Amino acid sequence: MKEQVITIPNNFEIKEIKDGKIILVEKEKKLTYKDVAKELFPIGRSHFYVSSSGSIERANNCMSNYKLENNTTSEKQADKLLAINKLMSVAKYLNDDWQPDWKDGDENKYYIENETLTNSLRINYTNLLNRSIIYFKSEELAKQAIEILGEETIKLALCTDY
Repeated sequence: MKEQVITIPNNFEIKEIKDGKIILVEKEKKLTYKDVAKELFPIGRSHFYVSSSGSIERANNCMSNYKLENNTTSEKQADKLLAINKLMSVAKYLNDDWQPDWKDGDENKYYIENETLTNSLRINYTNLLNRSIIYFKSEELAKQAIEILGEETIKLALCTDY
């Protein structure tokens, strides 16, 4: 019995074998963050980033910096990034060692949200559903976070316009 070895290219897979013929199809390429970053931050396109000193800088790309994860497409996106970081830091400080226990349906987890109709902040809570990214162990601590950072910083952290 003769044996024939066929090397299948890496980006193809066997779809089926029919009538002694092997039918190959190209593998579906999964989109990665690297693919997205290469599109958003190509050579020649300006972008913004948060510097090590915490300031927002504009970079005129003479080479692609897609590998830098602190790149942003706009100054407002960089401002939002800083506002989220401030809110996370204040929450960590105020909550001490507390972490939401999602297995405990009796534990209220408080979060700040922007009421879109009135453009005002309000504090809400959840027991089981993860509705936010930053939580506080009490309503009072969430109010204190608003006092510490101010409404504008919180609204910037929560905005969807960046």
